[in-house]
Amino acid sequence: MLKKKSRVNTAMFKEVFAKGRSFHFGTFFLKTLFVEEGGPFFSFVVSKKVAKRAVARNKIKRRARSIVHKQLPFFKKKIAVVVFFKKGAEKLLFKEIETVLVEGFKKAKILR
Repeated sequence: MLKKKSRVNTAMFKEVFAKGRSFHFGTFFLKTLFVEEGGPFFSFVVSKKVAKRAVARNKIKRRARSIVHKQLPFFKKKIAVVVFFKKGAEKLLFKEIETVLVEGFKKAKILR
């Protein structure tokens, strides 16, 4: 579980969404923005288009948070990341999500 200090707050979310760089991958896309202080910060979004039931949406987010938590020391500092999941993410297993996310973070050059 990510600590509260590692999460993107509402104001930061709006800024990342408006000014951030986008990176598109198969089952998700990232918005990243370099911030002045602190970091790294993360947020995960799973819409109802991806999974109708809240249980399924929360499961995807819990898995993603767990993956990021394990990789947290390797992320660049002073960065805010919002991960949006696309259709098909609800069918992926934990290992598949982990592989796709880590590869995506490396391609976006936010993971050392």
